[in-house]
Amino acid sequence: MGGLAFLSPLFLVGAAAAAIPIAVHLFYRRAEPLVDFAAMRYLRSAPVEQARRRRLREVVLLALRVTALVLLACAFARPYLSDSVAALNGDATMVLIDTSASVSAPGRFAAAREGADRAIRAAPGTHAVGVMAFAHAAEVIAPLSQDRAGALAASAQLEAGGGATRYLAALQRAAETFNGRSGRIVVITDLQQSGWDAASEGGIPGTIAVELEDIGGPSTNLAITSLRTEGTEAVAVVHNFSSRPATEQVVFAVDDRRIGAVPLVLAPEGSAEARAPVDGYRSGALSASITDREGYLADNVRYAVLDAANATSVLAVTATGHPSEALYLERALAIADGTGGFRFRALSGAAFSELDGDGLGDVNVMVIASTSGVGQRGRERLAQFVRSGGGLLLTAGPDVEPTLLRQALDGIVAASWAARPAQALSFAPDDSRHPVFRLFGGGGTLGNVSFARAALIDAPAYAHVIARYSDGSPALVEERTTGGRVLLFGSDLNYRWNDFPLQPAFVPFVHETLRYLAAPRATRSDYLVGDLQVAAGSMPGVVELQGRRVAVNIDPRESNPARMSAETFQAGISWLNTTAAQQARSGARQEEDSQGLWWYGLLLTVVSLAAEGVLGRRLG
Repeated sequence: MGGLAFLSPLFLVGAAAAAIPIAVHLFYRRAEPLVDFAAMRYLRSAPVEQARRRRLREVVLLALRVTALVLLACAFARPYLSDSVAALNGDATMVLIDTSASVSAPGRFAAAREGADRAIRAAPGTHAVGVMAFAHAAEVIAPLSQDRAGALAASAQLEAGGGATRYLAALQRAAETFNGRSGRIVVITDLQQSGWDAASEGGIPGTIAVELEDIGGPSTNLAITSLRTEGTEAVAVVHNFSSRPATEQVVFAVDDRRIGAVPLVLAPEGSAEARAPVDGYRSGALSASITDREGYLADNVRYAVLDAANATSVLAVTATGHPSEALYLERALAIADGTGGFRFRALSGAAFSELDGDGLGDVNVMVIASTSGVGQRGRERLAQFVRSGGGLLLTAGPDVEPTLLRQALDGIVAASWAARPAQALSFAPDDSRHPVFRLFGGGGTLGNVSFARAALIDAPAYAHVIARYSDGSPALVEERTTGGRVLLFGSDLNYRWNDFPLQPAFVPFVHETLRYLAAPRATRSDYLVGDLQVAAGSMPGVVELQGRRVAVNIDPRESNPARMSAETFQAGISWLNTTAAQQARSGARQEEDSQGLWWYGLLLTVVSLAAEGVLGRRLG
């Protein structure tokens, strides 16, 4: 239930000033004089004011003065009607048990259960007791009640899961269950350091104490932090979270059938890749596993989905749609054909313009190698494709008309280009950290590409120049749009103005460029535990999602066994207490501002003073 509250209650002390007119009234109150007369019959008749009526008027006058002062004090105290829920009676103890992947190390979750049992039994007899489990999210297992046996049974049923540790969200959720009661939260955890990474917008009231029980954790861990496909190979990355070197064997399997094992030697705090061929499998559940028995068990396996249907779909617009007009592009993409690869097709400009509304529904990236035959409908469709999140690679080759593309992409892309005389050039990354160039290191192999001709790109100031020619002019420009990604390459990709298609760097450049452009529209097949709002997404594995299979894995940050100290944890709790107080103050101020009751208080003060003035004049 709500009630009347005050934003600045200290101003209510001013209400004590109401005692001033009361004191003045009592001090200066005049008693009616008694006069003795010898004979009343000789007095002339005269109207006599009734003393009782006069006293009543004085009391009303006094009440108006007191009311004015009280209302003035209340107005300065900034009153508002609070909608907060009334606090429940009695104290409470909530036991918060860590069930994240980091407590999957041998013996750790058994220690967590024992700690929870001790906390439940040690709770004061007058306290209501509850149990919550937390990882990436918090869940009430046993609500606050006097049922100790029910709380013990609920904690006994818990198991370690695959979620990431998120302390702040769990503590805030636990505080909400108190509903204004005071008490304590007992946190049973391994104090994993990465658990404080999550941003917080809430806090814990100062009436709730937080106690900690540290169950400890391993000092070392081996984890598979990544699993992907590259062409016809599966690639697993194993990280050694230890100051000692380690040896391990990575076992690859498809649909639980072993397809290979790769031994690895891992440097201290280092990573290594294991590769296995998967060219014989176009679909299936791919897994990579290790046998680390000292660290966390949950990160000993990682999953991916092999599905040719998840390949990036690329549409090239050429002059006639003949394969030879995009020959080198097609061959570069064919190398990665199949799982994790590309599905390529070419259309003429005229055929592209005649596509129906769903013709681009499955296309992730478009490559414009020619604008010949692209009509008005084609231009409109191109603009709509980018606005809807599609990736676009514009090549400034001899068959591409910049004026037509400027008209088609007006309001979306501002970069343009013009022809310039033949000139021998090379190019190199201007931003070597961009995803397009992530495989090239310093970009040395790209310097071997020779350009006989190149367009002169006019890039707007806000555009991102990713690569430059040897004369300093832009070679590859990214336009930031509200829809899909757009890249402009200042030459062609079909061995007419350069020898790029003949260089070893061409294939990885094409692959990384198209994958980067396809990212906003690509069908996602890899999720972390907690990303999916379905029960199957709460544990690592391969699950069904809307008729297709996707992989669910633990957050790689959860694999780091680094721990925080108890003092650091308690410092975080103090910050949460301060945050809660600040948020309560901010919420009260917003409620008071929206209601504006102090204006009514001032208005009533003025009315009371006006009435007091009128009545005072009548009384003389």
